[in-house]
Order: sequence, then structure tokens, then C-alpha cells
Amino acid sequence: MAEQKRISMRRDSLVRQASEDRQAIEGLKRKNTQNHRQQLEKTRGRRVSLEGSMYIHSISLQILEKLNDEGVDLIWSSAEDEQMNFNVFLSPTPSGKSHPPQEIRYTQAGITVAHLETRLVKKYDTIDENDEETSLSEDKPPASRDMVSDKQRQFEILFDCVGTKSAFLDAATKIVIENAVKKFELYNAVEKARPSIPWFPRHVSDLDKCAHVVTKYEPTTDPRHPGHGDDAYIARRAALNQIANDYRHGHAIPHVDYSDAEHETWAAVYARLKSLHESHTCKEYRENLRKMEEAGVITPYKIPQLSDINHYLQQRTGFQLRPCGGLLSARDFLASLAFRVFQATQYVRHTESPHHSPEPDVIHEILGHCPMFADPVMAQFSQEIGLLSLGATDEQIEQLATVYWFIIEFGLCEEDGKLKAIGAGLISAYGELIHACSDTPEHRAFEPATTALQPYEDVDYQPIYFVAKSIFDAMSRLRQYAKSFSKPFSVMYDPFTQTVDVIDQPRQLERWMEKLKTDLSTLTDAFDTMSTKKD
Repeated sequence: MAEQKRISMRRDSLVRQASEDRQAIEGLKRKNTQNHRQQLEKTRGRRVSLEGSMYIHSISLQILEKLNDEGVDLIWSSAEDEQMNFNVFLSPTPSGKSHPPQEIRYTQAGITVAHLETRLVKKYDTIDENDEETSLSEDKPPASRDMVSDKQRQFEILFDCVGTKSAFLDAATKIVIENAVKKFELYNAVEKARPSIPWFPRHVSDLDKCAHVVTKYEPTTDPRHPGHGDDAYIARRAALNQIANDYRHGHAIPHVDYSDAEHETWAAVYARLKSLHESHTCKEYRENLRKMEEAGVITPYKIPQLSDINHYLQQRTGFQLRPCGGLLSARDFLASLAFRVFQATQYVRHTESPHHSPEPDVIHEILGHCPMFADPVMAQFSQEIGLLSLGATDEQIEQLATVYWFIIEFGLCEEDGKLKAIGAGLISAYGELIHACSDTPEHRAFEPATTALQPYEDVDYQPIYFVAKSIFDAMSRLRQYAKSFSKPFSVMYDPFTQTVDVIDQPRQLERWMEKLKTDLSTLTDAFDTMSTKKD
């Protein structure tokens, strides 16, 4: 019964959150486009009705029906006499007389045609003497195709144009009147050349804007949550979350006075996981946990303060902790990693379920993640995933969140012929740690391109885990994967100013080249010094 209860309380997933964010944004875009289409139909109808021509009004509706979604949004957002750079793609109906010279209507409407391409339709229709449509395809013998007159040939036409919205609509109306056109495809040429980039933080202080908590699995609303109905637990969480929500860059991390019951939960989890450290966790985790214990930063019986862990990590790898109120959006969470900042919760899982938490809590953050962030390679690996996320599309964010989840949360590595956990989600979950390292699930080699497409199991243990040869090997593969990411710029992180430089021009690399020269010179001097000592 206890096991069934545990399975019903699977951890909420950054992967699912990224997927839901993307779907929500796509749904909102579709809804906005539908609204724009409806409003354009009403506006265009009123305008033409005032001119007293219901015929032109019906043609205008036909244009909007044939216009693609991007074209609708472009027309909606453009002022009547605003100059636009746009591409138009015309496709004829089977009985249409789409012929290049006729489409020079665009120039007559005051539109500048910068470029024009035509393509003969592979399968086109002709009209016989009885005005019945008969199909003539390129599959027929050449002689049959030669009998088709030039006027009967059909062309798809692409224009690169500069003109106003009103000029485009006037030209489009004339073309629809004179020619049977199957569809108009209108694209913003400027946007095609330089797609819009989602906002992302440029300085570590901008992370104040990256604290969007996703409420998915709360004890106040979800009866599956072990704290559901426990008013004292709910109030405690709300108080700790408010402390996190009030935090701003530059503030000291608030001290939390944990209760005896919360410390007891920590101690129970700590003792049980400790029994698996040697046999089931990677050497990097074991070594860093040992050092943190020796430094007194982590102890078996008391929950450490985030401020103490933060100070320790900054001295080792430059990673910092920042309080947050729960599971963040995937974009915000990954962006924080780009600055070597880990957003960590401060509340504790419910005492009824000490060995499994359906969401990140302070035990997961400290026992799972923090010893790994003390490892230089894992710190670099995590930051590089974060840097890749800056300015990424929603689809790319979903892929990166999946890669992160399957390697930094639930990843394994090979060590002395055995499977060992490197993922914080495994290291901090007793049951799944045993399961992941056993022969029960399938184990696949970690390849980011395929890992990014793997569905994540939210309800039970994973049926598939990904195995890296080492953390360094995983990072090397991520760097190869990064080359497939299509972004119009690169980013470089400056640890001295804690800023991200956006590189989209060759001259912007000069400062970084000078820094590299200085570093190489320093390294050369060090080698020379060592060589002198040997002599």
C-alpha cells in the first residue's frame, strides 16, 4: 500500500512543464491569429461597404480565407501606410490562369518587386472547349505536354516585395478578381531574416525576473499531495515561499528556523540514503559530500542553511544558491544556470512521506544537487546547458529541459564496470536509486540528440535511463549537440561582471580574443616556471 501511494506521488517534471509552456504559447498564438482573422474580416467588410461595392467586399473575404496565419498577423499588426518588407507566394487553383505577366499587378499597385521566382506546377489543369476541367500531368508523354499552350500552363509565383498594407490589399483584390488563386502566403521578410528572440537575462540581477513559480502540485489543491488537508503544513509552506518570493539579487539569503519535526525528516532521509552512497553514487558525489561533511556544512541531524551551502559552493566552483518558492518554468530555471545560479526551495517534504517528494524540496536540493555543484565539471556542464537556453525557441527549451532531466536529474555513469548515479533526482530518492542501478530498467548510452526526444514518465519510475561514460564525456557530447542549435547569435559569460555578452558580429569577439591571449600567456609562463624548477 505504501509503495502504491509513493507511485501516485511522482515528482513534478521540468520536462512536462516545458512541454506545457510550449503548448500553451502555441495555443495562445493560434487563438490570437483566429481573433485577428475575425477582426480583419469585420474591418475590411465595413471599409468596402462604405464604398458601396458588396462585390469587392466578398472578394476581400476570399483573400482573408486564402491568407496564411503569418500573413493575417502581419496585416493585423501593420499600419495602413506602413512600409513592409514581405514575401508573397501565390498558388493557382486547378482552373486558374496563373501566368507571370499578369501578376505584375503588384507594380501597378505601387509595390516594388525586388525579386520574382516562378515554378511550373507539376500537375496542372486545362479547360477544354466544353469548359470541363481535365487533368494533364507530367506523367503523360512529352508530346501530350507540348500540346498545352503557354497560356494554359500554371505557375506558382514567389515575390520579394516592398510596399504598404493598403497597396498589398488592393493588388491582392485585383489578382483574385482576374485570376483563380488557391491561396496567398504572406511572410514578413525582415522576420524571416532575423527571427524574434525571446527575452533572456543579461546580468545576474535580471534573475529577479526569472522566478515564475509554476503551481502544479500544491497541498492546498491536490488531494494526492501528502500534505493535503494539513493546515499547519500548508501555512508553514506558504510562509517559507513568501520569504523566497521576497528575495532579490543582493539580499542576504534568509535564515530559516526549522522545526524539530523538519530536522527529524532530514535525519531519516540522510541516514537511509547514506547506506547507498558507496554502492550507488558516483565518485564525484561521494568525494564532495565527504568534504562538505568535514567542513561541517552538511550534518546528519540538522537541515543546513542555504546561506552556508551558498558560501561553500562559491568558494569551490562559483555556483550560487537563490531561494525560490517552488518549481520554476523551464526557461527561467535553465536561464539561472547560465549565471551559475541554482534556484533552490527552502520548504521540507511532509513528514508522512520522508523518502519520496513529488516536487523539489530543500532535502532534494542540498543532498541531491549541492555536492554535485561542488564538482568543477558538473558545474561547467550545468552552466553550458543554461547558456544554450538563452534566446532558445520554445521547442529548444523543451529539448534542453529533457536533456537536463535525464542526465543532471536522473542520469547514470559507468564506474569500475558498475552503474552509478550522477543525477540529483536519483541520489535523493532511495527507491528510485536502487531501481535505476538495477537490471530492471533499460539503460541507453547518453546522446543528447536522442535523449532530448525521450518521453518522461511522470507516474512511476523511469523505464529508461541514460548512461554517460563520465560527467566530462556527457559535457563533451552536449557541446557537439550545441552545434545543431540554430540561433542567430552566440553568448559568452563574463564571471567578473556576471554578465552575458551576446555575440552576433565578428568585432565583438575582439575582447574575448584579448582575454584568451592573456590567459595563454599566463599559462605559458607557468609552464616555463615549472620547467625551470625541474632543471
